[in-house]
Amino acid sequence: MKGGGGDRHHHKDAIVMHAAGKAPKCKASFFLCSLLLYFLLPVLALYVVALAVSPFYSGSSCPEESLASGDVAHLAAAGDAGNRRNDSSPPSDDAAPTGLGHIVFGIAASSELWKSRREYIRTWWRPEQMSGFVWLDKPVYEFYSRNASTGLPGIKISGNTTKFPYTHGRGSRSALRITRIVSESFRLGLPGARWFVMGDDDTVFFPDNLVDVLSRYDHTQPYYIGNPSESHIQNLIFSYGMAFGGGGFAISRALAAQLAHMQDGCIDRYPALYGSDDRIHACMAELGVPLTRHLGFHQCDLWGDVLGLLGAHPVVPLVTLHHLDFLQPVFPTTRSRTAALRRLFEGPARLDSAGVAQQSVCYDGDKQWTVSVSWGFAVVVTRGVLSPREMEMPDPNLWKRSPRRNCCRVLSSPKQGKDRKMTIDVGVCRGGEFARIEVAR
Repeated sequence: MKGGGGDRHHHKDAIVMHAAGKAPKCKASFFLCSLLLYFLLPVLALYVVALAVSPFYSGSSCPEESLASGDVAHLAAAGDAGNRRNDSSPPSDDAAPTGLGHIVFGIAASSELWKSRREYIRTWWRPEQMSGFVWLDKPVYEFYSRNASTGLPGIKISGNTTKFPYTHGRGSRSALRITRIVSESFRLGLPGARWFVMGDDDTVFFPDNLVDVLSRYDHTQPYYIGNPSESHIQNLIFSYGMAFGGGGFAISRALAAQLAHMQDGCIDRYPALYGSDDRIHACMAELGVPLTRHLGFHQCDLWGDVLGLLGAHPVVPLVTLHHLDFLQPVFPTTRSRTAALRRLFEGPARLDSAGVAQQSVCYDGDKQWTVSVSWGFAVVVTRGVLSPREMEMPDPNLWKRSPRRNCCRVLSSPKQGKDRKMTIDVGVCRGGEFARIEVAR
């Protein structure tokens, strides 16, 4: 039939077309196979060669002697860098524990008060061990005479700050030069500097305690360490987040580098601020670095006797004291403030710096006395029994172990006659020991 023949013809064409479609597919497959062979064979060959010379391939047939010494050094560096130090190379300075030699002190002083304030610095400065400078507004006698500066840091004259605006009505332009001391100290490029520590000429540092505190922080990270004032009013005026300069503060090397880069512009932006430390604080705020508080830095916005402060010191190392001209001597029977400080440094601070002013409380049950020992500073005997809570500051912390005061034990108490001595043992609390109040019934 006509229709049937047409169907057969159409079917034949379909078969021809199908057969024709197979030919190019076969050619494409052959091309891909050839391409893969030509590409994979060289890659496999290179892989085998690379594996054979790899230091991580244990099956290498190459004798050890066939490697040049330079190749051995290169392979060792590639496989072991960061885990092993070449014995012949000196250790990195950053790997050594932080010591006094890593701290650069910047002491703010004025030529007008230098003659009296320099004696405070002599009580704590160690010329052979410490690094830093006193920064003055103009030269003094010690600036020219090396003999006169014995026992003191070197003297630097602050840079000119007349280009910076200062609009505070009750302050002094000296704040501008003082606030740049950290930046100027950093630009000196002193080798091994990790921390830049600021203080005033009437700030007394306890160097070993300062090292103990700073050694807990990474100087390659931005740190701003200090403490606000003891005065609530002062903190309201300035900030609870500001380290008061007289109490001293520490800035890590990493942060000092950032500060030196931007501080002059920062000073320009805050002409109405009062002092140097609030300008530092303003720059810290711009850099986004908060204050790391440490209760051992003391601004001492106090008057008169500091028995209350040092007699119940927080359980942290005593790092600084300030405003000594406004305070009574720490030991009232000494002839002067500097003599009292020398007594403190030559005795307790040299014997056990970490223990200075650390409080312990114990009881004489027979006489109903409460005994508070501030190590190296004072012993307070109170008639009557006061709880440990009443004898301590309300913010206990600790730097080496869990927060706990040392225990105090009365070994003997005054008797009638010539024996008027009380013997006390202060030490780490023993197991099960506590300050027990015994009330006579």
